[in-house]
Amino acid sequence: MTLNRIGPEAARLARRPVLQAAVDSGARCGGRIDSVLFNRNDGLPLAIWAAQQASAQQVCARCPVRPACEELALRDGAGDRASDDLVRGGRTGKELAVDREIRQPGRLAAATAADWQHLVELNAAARARFTLAYTMDAGPVTKQGLRRDAVERIGAMAMRAADRGEVWDIAVYNAAGADITDEFAFAREDFGDLPVAA
Repeated sequence: MTLNRIGPEAARLARRPVLQAAVDSGARCGGRIDSVLFNRNDGLPLAIWAAQQASAQQVCARCPVRPACEELALRDGAGDRASDDLVRGGRTGKELAVDREIRQPGRLAAATAADWQHLVELNAAARARFTLAYTMDAGPVTKQGLRRDAVERIGAMAMRAADRGEVWDIAVYNAAGADITDEFAFAREDFGDLPVAA
């Protein structure tokens, strides 16, 4: 799946950040769903809205990320069965409401819950701090309070130094002190024959 094209099944399985990135990068409307074309203004005659709505649906029909836009609208609760005042992902507000409330309520509830869980996990991962330790000829080195990206970057440098025989005993510890070295990409590379600490 690329960010400039997404299919219906991929959209249903994707988490919110992926859907939003797809819409932001590839929507024919430029992500401007708040524009007059996609929303009925108060007092707009029904005949004019019908023509405007048809134009909006034509724009959506040719959009490579239409399924992502539709899925976001469903998860956001866009649309209402009592009024027809918007178009999202090529669907009218009434169509979206019927899908959300009658046809797919269980799937959408699960997707929304999974989106929230994903955000919670992303926030926890962003806050997580680690300790990277290794040994050099000059003695042990311990770097505390590192974010995951810093551990990957410094760990990769330590691995290159280990390949030259300058570093050994590379390990990463979580906040509880458990060795979680194997959870990092730099550690899953071929260690080769690392020197054993004396």
